[in-house]
Amino acid sequence: MRSIHSSNIMTIKSKNIPGIFNDVIGPVMRGPSSSHTAASHRIASMIRQAAEPDFSKVIVKFDKSSALATTYIGQGSAMGLAGGLLGLEMTNPEIINYETHIENGGFSIDYIITDIDNKHPNAYQISVQYPNQEDLHILAISTGGGMFEIIEWNGFKVSLKGDFFDTLLIFPKINSKEITEIESVFKNSPSDIKLYISQDAEQNLLVNIKSAYNLNKEIESALSLIKSTYQKYDFIPVMPTPSATEIKLPFTTVDEMLEIATKNNFSLSELAMMYEKARTALSEDAIMRKMEEIVLITKNAIDEGLKGTHYDDRILGSQSPLIGKTVKEGLIKQTVNSRIIAFTSAIMEVKSSMGLIVAAPTAGSCGVLGGTLFASLEEEEFDFKAMARAFLAAGVTGVFIADKYTFSAEEGGCQVETGSASAMAAAALVELNGGSAKQAMDAASMALQNQLGLICDPVAVRVEMPCLGKNIMAASNAYNSYIMAIAGFDAVIPYNEVIDAMKSVGNTLPSSLCCTGLGGLAQTTTAKCLYKKYNDY
Repeated sequence: MRSIHSSNIMTIKSKNIPGIFNDVIGPVMRGPSSSHTAASHRIASMIRQAAEPDFSKVIVKFDKSSALATTYIGQGSAMGLAGGLLGLEMTNPEIINYETHIENGGFSIDYIITDIDNKHPNAYQISVQYPNQEDLHILAISTGGGMFEIIEWNGFKVSLKGDFFDTLLIFPKINSKEITEIESVFKNSPSDIKLYISQDAEQNLLVNIKSAYNLNKEIESALSLIKSTYQKYDFIPVMPTPSATEIKLPFTTVDEMLEIATKNNFSLSELAMMYEKARTALSEDAIMRKMEEIVLITKNAIDEGLKGTHYDDRILGSQSPLIGKTVKEGLIKQTVNSRIIAFTSAIMEVKSSMGLIVAAPTAGSCGVLGGTLFASLEEEEFDFKAMARAFLAAGVTGVFIADKYTFSAEEGGCQVETGSASAMAAAALVELNGGSAKQAMDAASMALQNQLGLICDPVAVRVEMPCLGKNIMAASNAYNSYIMAIAGFDAVIPYNEVIDAMKSVGNTLPSSLCCTGLGGLAQTTTAKCLYKKYNDY
């Protein structure tokens, strides 16, 4: 029997170690926004795992000053929450029909815009109500790019991010003797288990057991020795890769990574592989297979978009095929830039038509990485493994942003979405064309420098316009930055310092320019008319 060592007992605290698949390249999804659609889906999926199946109503409260207050329908939070509660995967086309499924699901969802204590722009205060038992109360936040954190569970501070097999145990009105008994049962822990404990003012105790593996049988065996009553909630990971409980990273900063690269002549993709292996304990083959699947989904999105897409409920129609048509008519020449415009638009149009896309790092910036990389190649030059290595390089470039700041436009404006994507694409282009890790970081630095201060002002709170133009601009910027880096242009400011500058800029942006639809183009006369047209709920 495995048991849990008391030396691992500590107060709940959150220190995220970002991963390439969990935080940067992905999620694979349908819907307009990873911060809204994907994150809400993952939050609801966690709740569905723990909730008794006979709940009758779910009440969701958003703070009236938050981004969610104005965007929860248009940017897909309502769709994500419903899909997660219903058990519909984000990749399932039926998630689009969530309202019909809710009507047949035996429960209702009510949304209330009010004052809540947590002022995070993407905070969800959720109550799950039952006809004959105590309600569940959850507070969660979306942290950008589909990541999330459940920070309260029935009044207890927790940190659930969907990247572990988690068990919550709540012991009511417990005394010191009973705590000692619990500690004596949970001892001699293997290194792959962590135990966190907290106690509230009313002497209720919460124990959170985290592991990279499903240890439910071992936990049940240990609990059989405890006389105290408890409530138990079990969760399996909803993120693409479970986290290891003991992580020894090869590097945590850009400087450390470049030092390893210089000493060993490692490419950026080799460094990315080192990092993700340490972060997840996955094998190189498993990591490559996952990334090749990501590449295939991205390529399929480009192909689908260029054929033309249709979706009634969107502002912009199918425009990406116009580039090829114009080339055939001889009005423009086929160039890398014309392909960038076509390919980036194609991915964005698949997103807006609820097709399958990869958020990289976000759904709002999903056209940049794939559009740039595929546009840079002639058809006969395409190689799946080389492209997967380029995506890995992009992933580790984004890891430094995820570690230091955010991909959430609700916190930092569009600079953290298309700006980050541009930096990732520039570094990936260097990798794809045989450049060094240092050149890749210079390319990322120059690309991000050029995007600082970019606001997020979605027209009609749809992730379409001006998002499409900003994706195209970011993609072209990435290509230009790659050329400058390979040619030896001086980036001057190191990449890690540019990330710091982006955070400083983001902290000064008003909420009206951070994905609320309350500033910029979103407040023009035409945009207000479009809002009324597309948001008549």
